[in-house]
Amino acid sequence: MAGDFPSSAFIGRGVELRRLDAVLERAEQGRPQVVLVAGDAGVGKTRLLLALADRARQRGMRVLTGGCVELGDIGLPYLPVVDALRGLADDPEEARLLAGAATTAPGLGRLLPGIDQARPKGDAPDRLQVLDAVRAVLVGRSERSPVVLVLEDLHWADRATRDLVAFLARTLRAGRVTLALSYRSDELHRRHPLRPLLSELVRLPGVERLELAPFSRAELAEHLAAVAGAPLPAEQVEGIHARSEGNPFYAEQLLAAGAGNAQSELPATLAEVLLTRVQGLSEPAQAVLRVAAVAGRRVSHRLLAGVASQPEADLEQGLHEAVGARVLITDATSGSYAFRHALGQEAVYGDLLPGQQVRLHAAYARMLAADPGGAAAELAHHCLASDDMVGALAASLRAAEEAEAVLAPAEALHHLSTTLRLWERVPEPAAAAGMDRVELTLRAAAAASAAGEHQRAASLAQDAARTVGATGDPAQAAHAYERLGQYLFVAGRVEEALEARAHAVELVPAQPPTRLRARVTAAMAQALVNAMRREEARRWCEEALAAAHGAGSADEEADILITLGMVEQYDDPAKACSRFAAARAQAAGAGNPEIELRALYCLAEVSNQRGDLPSACAASDEGVELAERTGLGWSGFGVFLRRGQLKARYRTGDWDGCERLLAAVPELVTTLAVAEVVAQGLGVLVARARPAAPARLRQLAGLGGTDPALDRDVAVWEAELAGWQGDLERARSATGRGLAAADTVELFDQALEGAWVAMNGLSVEADRAEQARATGDTATLADATTAGQTMLERVRADAERARRTHLAHDVHVRGRLAKAEAEWTRLEGRSDPARWQAAVDAFSYGHVYAVARCQWRLAEALAGAGDRERATVAARAAHATAIRLGAAPLRAALEDLARRGRLELGVALPRERTLAGLTPRELEVLRLLVEGRSNRQIAEQLFISGKTASVHVTNLLAKLDVHSRLEAAALARRLGLEQPAGRER
Repeated sequence: MAGDFPSSAFIGRGVELRRLDAVLERAEQGRPQVVLVAGDAGVGKTRLLLALADRARQRGMRVLTGGCVELGDIGLPYLPVVDALRGLADDPEEARLLAGAATTAPGLGRLLPGIDQARPKGDAPDRLQVLDAVRAVLVGRSERSPVVLVLEDLHWADRATRDLVAFLARTLRAGRVTLALSYRSDELHRRHPLRPLLSELVRLPGVERLELAPFSRAELAEHLAAVAGAPLPAEQVEGIHARSEGNPFYAEQLLAAGAGNAQSELPATLAEVLLTRVQGLSEPAQAVLRVAAVAGRRVSHRLLAGVASQPEADLEQGLHEAVGARVLITDATSGSYAFRHALGQEAVYGDLLPGQQVRLHAAYARMLAADPGGAAAELAHHCLASDDMVGALAASLRAAEEAEAVLAPAEALHHLSTTLRLWERVPEPAAAAGMDRVELTLRAAAAASAAGEHQRAASLAQDAARTVGATGDPAQAAHAYERLGQYLFVAGRVEEALEARAHAVELVPAQPPTRLRARVTAAMAQALVNAMRREEARRWCEEALAAAHGAGSADEEADILITLGMVEQYDDPAKACSRFAAARAQAAGAGNPEIELRALYCLAEVSNQRGDLPSACAASDEGVELAERTGLGWSGFGVFLRRGQLKARYRTGDWDGCERLLAAVPELVTTLAVAEVVAQGLGVLVARARPAAPARLRQLAGLGGTDPALDRDVAVWEAELAGWQGDLERARSATGRGLAAADTVELFDQALEGAWVAMNGLSVEADRAEQARATGDTATLADATTAGQTMLERVRADAERARRTHLAHDVHVRGRLAKAEAEWTRLEGRSDPARWQAAVDAFSYGHVYAVARCQWRLAEALAGAGDRERATVAARAAHATAIRLGAAPLRAALEDLARRGRLELGVALPRERTLAGLTPRELEVLRLLVEGRSNRQIAEQLFISGKTASVHVTNLLAKLDVHSRLEAAALARRLGLEQPAGRER
């Protein structure tokens, strides 16, 4: 389906483009090629062929294009080929080639008026002569430069064109010629005349077939952003992707009509396109499709036959015709039929009258209700659509139970939410549901939490707490408030969580000891330790343990042991880890995976603080495996443990493992839980300069304001990316946002992460100060110094807070302080090797990348101090790490340092662009002249004396035959020599 797209809007298709590039390369070598581009209407065949044409022209190839029209065998013979060859008549040399071919093939001249006007009009064209003449024109033109003949929409080709394509594919044995042919695979019914030709072509050597798949969610998000001019909300992208199934044309039509969710009406223009094929079928076929459309995308033969109530012969005829027209497809394994595209089902369904829809839904509901093995979700859908609210409520609740049984919390939440919406529309809903509204709402909250929708879980629990307040049941109210406290804590609302748990404790008497009393007091202790009120937390732990012992609750006891470990981790982290391990074993024995996950998370976190990264990684891996196995993969602790996996691997240098874990995360970020995991993995994408890094950052930016910890993480990675790209103002802006977000994080341990933001921000200010000194910009230098001082004080203050609160064992706090102190010396213009060595040592607990970055700056400081031998050692170590990690920006920065400082890295450096007569050192001097550096500044940058710098400037002016530094800089810019490969930020 053709359309006009700007080249900048070309999305995805990387594999296909690489295969097309290989085709063009083979054709350039004199090996004729045939490319078949297949795909549904609107999937992007035209756009891919336009990209092929662009790439061919860039190689100096001649591109000829033609398209078939919907006339079929009664249409004009050779129409697309004639259309393509007409382009040759505009060039005198190419026109002579056509005329020469026409003299041997009169039919060709007849097809191209003006080429051969001398032939008698009554002559019948010799078909074989025409075919061979076209081949001769293509081969002859390819002697001048390779030729690409593009013929679109071959499914509409006339008989003569199909014969010509077959002839060319069989007889082209030489010549630099490529035939690129497209057709709609969804148009090829069983008797389509193109099918025999395709069967023949795919058996020939030199024929490449590309089947274009729909866009993935991420690709469609990028495509829609290009169309709309701005990124769309994730929910809107998800809705459009679900309806369009990734078809770009359908997606554009839905976007234009504002039809981003399943409830909105299908745009009229799109519905007309989709119904065209249906309206050409017989009445029996259309009747079958109407019944099938009410079932949804897929329907079993048994259900369809039961609801259709048609004579068997009519049903079979209708099905046979619908399948033959490729409106329906069959699945022999399940004995079912499905619409080839979801929007086809929507279009047919939307064409039904409301009464027809209700009647057919009711018929489906009756059949499904009579089948004990039927899917409850399907029954609920048909009950709702036929206004049977009682049946819909019962079926929705059963559907939620079925989803819970297969560990699908998101689906369970959907069905439980439907049940809640129906509650007021059904007489005696508690009797129909078998539970009261509070219990139902808390089940929905639990499902929301397990699905990673933590704010929604908190909202549902709040609703349950309000509802139970009116009933006056203290035990049920205590349970609701205890759950509310947990969900608020996971959502990062620490103070609110403490209030909810305090209210739960008030509602449960201390005597006699009960499991509920143990639970609410344990929750209170956990809330207090998270609020840094450790002694109070210890007292509540003792009471909770007594209640758990008295009630004989092993899992509650395990939960309390974890909280005791959290109290002790500040004074004795090793003892705390032992507590966590014991609690984990007890929770596993009690069969409580949620408490077991909490123990593993705490074990991973304290191991991480101690610098025991292998233990942190192992605990996180075990936790994620358990979470996925028990349907808690996106619960609060499931998300924390996923982040722990990525954090540990980032620090230990297992970056391939990081990328594998990221690849398993949904590519379209629609929930805060997914966003938090992606944000944790962004560091590797940025440090490896992956093209996905900016796209992921844009995705996460769309969730800005939903969670301060997420905003903080995204800001840090954006600042690092901008810094490597040399955009210090953007890096500085991102750092400001990150610090503002860090200030609003309530959890104490997380609040200390503000030092991480400030440490990175100090690096940006040091870069700004270096640039300002080089250009003599005193105002910027003063501004950078003031900002850097503020950030240094922030890191120092957080380190002192950690010491006062017994978190001095946190190796990351020490590392950040050491690096910040070193960056401050760089900002002041006196980069201190001793400070940088201290930073290297501080990160040597196992943070591989941080060590390498500090070694880079250590080498730079040592070179500046004239200690080239030790600078070489540090640079070599950092360079080897950068290569192993695939940290391309760091590697480039180190290689740039090696060139400037004449340091031997032990490997050959990439060759740089040069200018005849200039030495590599003179080229470096020339680049610094472009930046406006003085001789003194050049000397500082290249670690040479001022006199040597002056000599280099004099020599290069003479070699370039220019009279001033300005002329030399202008010449360098014209030649594109102002930036070396991988310039240091």
